[in-house]
Amino acid sequence: MATTNPPTRLRVRVDPIRCTAFGFCAEFCPELFDLDEWGYAWLKAGEVDGAAARLVRETARLCPRRAILVEELAAEHTDHPAPSGARHGDPHAIGEERHA
Repeated sequence: MATTNPPTRLRVRVDPIRCTAFGFCAEFCPELFDLDEWGYAWLKAGEVDGAAARLVRETARLCPRRAILVEELAAEHTDHPAPSGARHGDPHAIGEERHA
């Protein structure tokens, strides 16, 4: 008897400290990554699944600075992705944390 696993859902973040504006992510996966005016990566969506999950894993592997962080989410996870306007330097952008 074959069982089907639910599609893998991934949370994707860009580490703004590690990113040094190579731009490979936006070139390889323009559906998910874009570059700001200085060439630093920002995300168009914070979570992906299906075929996009395979593509984002490969994009993270290709990043020369290992600035793309990929985390597998539990099946019941229901967080909403980041707003499409989240950019590098924005305190509300995925992957940036502010500590007091």
